[in-house]
Amino acid sequence: MNCPSPAHRVFRAATTALLLPALLLLAAVLTACDSGGEAASGAPPPAPPELRDGILRVGSDIPFLPFASFPEGATTPTGIDADLARALGERLGVKVEFQDLDVDSRLPSLEAGQVDALISAMTITEGRRQRIDFIPYFRGGSGILVPRGNPTGILADYHLCLHTVAVEDRTIQLDQLNALNTGLCAGDMKMHIKTFDQHSQAVAELLAGGADAVLADYPEALNDVLLSPGSVEVIDFQIHPVIYGIGVRKGSPELKEALTQALIAIMRDGTYDAIMQRWGAQAGIWKQVAS
Repeated sequence: MNCPSPAHRVFRAATTALLLPALLLLAAVLTACDSGGEAASGAPPPAPPELRDGILRVGSDIPFLPFASFPEGATTPTGIDADLARALGERLGVKVEFQDLDVDSRLPSLEAGQVDALISAMTITEGRRQRIDFIPYFRGGSGILVPRGNPTGILADYHLCLHTVAVEDRTIQLDQLNALNTGLCAGDMKMHIKTFDQHSQAVAELLAGGADAVLADYPEALNDVLLSPGSVEVIDFQIHPVIYGIGVRKGSPELKEALTQALIAIMRDGTYDAIMQRWGAQAGIWKQVAS
């Protein structure tokens, strides 16, 4: 029997020691490829089924200022929701198409697959959660409208004490003012409340100098700034804000994840803040999805 010489055995052991790490590395690479190749190539995950045609179809209530409306002579909507939808589409690399949907047709249209998502200043409620999924992106409650420059220095709800506040009658905002007058503004601190049949009349009273502030739905107060540029402003404070959400079908987990990641990205790169500031909606900023 021919036995290897001692020198040959030393050479074979050394060769094996050198080859073993290389073989282990090759096995790891092959395993990554067998798993789909994403670890080795860094390839992004496939697009959600709804986006494979390159279009994100968004349902929105148009017009609903300042969230979505058509500027005079234009066919492309602008506003908080419209600008947000386009920013998400740009991040996802798809075109955005808008479909005008009223309040009653929003959820049925989404569930029927007529639109891919709802971006329509829609509050997240338990009843709606039972039908669709949400991605939170905004908060809106009651906003405080004051003259430009905020001459009385109102910065919060309790600052309304001792002031004259105009409000539309038979609204939740009137209930909130009455609650302040029996709470934080009780006794000698009570505010004077002026009620009007229409919100526009309350704003006219503010512009005429007959009130120090108007309490209204936050989006409505933001719209007043657009209607009376340079005359009024909304303070960066809201009473009892609730959360608005982007709606997606419960059967679209890939789209929900893609939109969530796109929203997080534009929140982190400053695009989201720029949109909110463009429409004076700083108090509506809501970034918990990115935290």
